[in-house]
Amino acid sequence: MFSRIRAFFSGTAAWRLAMRSTVVFAVGSAVLFGAMYALVAQAVHERGDSWLIGESETLRQVALTTPRDSLYDRILEEVAEIATQELAFDGRGHRTANVVFILLKDESGKAPLWVGPKDASDFEPEIATLHLQHHQAAFLHVPGWKLPFRVVAADIDPPGTSPAADGRIYIGLLDTAAHRLLLNLRLWFVFAWCLMVGFGFLIALLSLQRMLNRVDAITRAAAGIDTADLSTRVPPYEQPNDEVARLTRTFNTMLDRISASVNQLRTVTDSVAHDMKSPITSIRGGLESALSTEDQELSREYVAHSLEHLDRLTEIVTTTLDVAEAEAGALRLHRTPVVLGDLLRRLGELYLPAFADREQTLTLALDDGLVAQADVRFLNRVFSNLMENELRYAGEGAQIWLSLQVASGMAVIVMEDNGPGFPPEMTERVFERFAKGMDSEGHGLGLAFVKAVMVAHGGMARAEHADAGVRIVLEIPVLPPGEAASLLAQQKDGKLQTLLS
Repeated sequence: MFSRIRAFFSGTAAWRLAMRSTVVFAVGSAVLFGAMYALVAQAVHERGDSWLIGESETLRQVALTTPRDSLYDRILEEVAEIATQELAFDGRGHRTANVVFILLKDESGKAPLWVGPKDASDFEPEIATLHLQHHQAAFLHVPGWKLPFRVVAADIDPPGTSPAADGRIYIGLLDTAAHRLLLNLRLWFVFAWCLMVGFGFLIALLSLQRMLNRVDAITRAAAGIDTADLSTRVPPYEQPNDEVARLTRTFNTMLDRISASVNQLRTVTDSVAHDMKSPITSIRGGLESALSTEDQELSREYVAHSLEHLDRLTEIVTTTLDVAEAEAGALRLHRTPVVLGDLLRRLGELYLPAFADREQTLTLALDDGLVAQADVRFLNRVFSNLMENELRYAGEGAQIWLSLQVASGMAVIVMEDNGPGFPPEMTERVFERFAKGMDSEGHGLGLAFVKAVMVAHGGMARAEHADAGVRIVLEIPVLPPGEAASLLAQQKDGKLQTLLS
């Protein structure tokens, strides 16, 4: 059963991530438990060392103050016996398994005083290997004893004499209660560590699996997308509002945009095919008629008619490519300083006869001195598109106003008329490609081209509500006066040098 569960999870990213995080957690918690155990063990040993030092100091004082007569050894032995019995019982009066030994050696040549278990011969060789300073503690491992003794040495020399000149006291303690406490502490620490690591791994695995299931839902949604059906979406996650939920919303938004782009592409393709079908059919029909007739004049008329349709076809393709490049940020601009007022005034004068033929009036209100760093070719086409739209759709006798002014570092160009205006269904879509009214004779690319060029120049285009007619607003950045004057002077000098050369 466990092998099947492991086989199910081991191939997932959740398993690998949970294992890595658990290893880091296990190492960190092991270091923490080890440090805690070391602190507790140190405290336990210091407690035992304090008792040993205290008892050794008591024996030392007794040895120093007791007269060296026949009762000297007897008194020291009685005091040592009393010391060994202090830890024989616990606080509740129960006998403990603690073991205490005391070894007193002097320089008189007498046999050492030994108070403790068994014979001193098991302990003396091991004690001789210890090189302890006064009141220094160390562990002593004695053959036949499973647990080590804690031993403290004390010199019985009066102040001012050489160390160990009068003998040395060794007092050792086998504190079974402390060893049992530390053993139980180690077992509990290991048990708690295993429990924490196990639960930590399980929680990490389940949490990561739950999170990655949401990521997998995005993967399945992406795998289920094809060109025929773009309606697949990932179920949104409102809670928790975390990175995966934001990724889900971003992914669904991306799918919405892709779907809209594909639908727009289909619409554009259908519109282009429809708009190109009529000129191509006319071209084919005109050329076939020119080939089938023997009348030279009529043949020339058919060919001229076909050329007009070719020009219309070329215009559709060129404008479509320009709009696509501009919207993709790939429009190649040859920027030069352009005096916007002069450009609009020349175009207005150019279109005045056409406006007069339709009994339309054009009123100009242009601020002079506004210079933009722009591609004059595209600006000419933009403003020409606006003029052509006024000629076609403003109606006979319409009044047209064209103004230019500056606001917040932007040149604001406003084209307004009192004609019939846009159809209600077109107001929000006038700048979309191939968006046109039912009565429009154009291709639906003119205003899309206008906006694309303005955006490519760092500006914008919008259609505003007007009481009557149409109001188109264009914005394009203008140069500061000082910089504009300098660039225009350089441009003039360059043209002069070209003429002289």
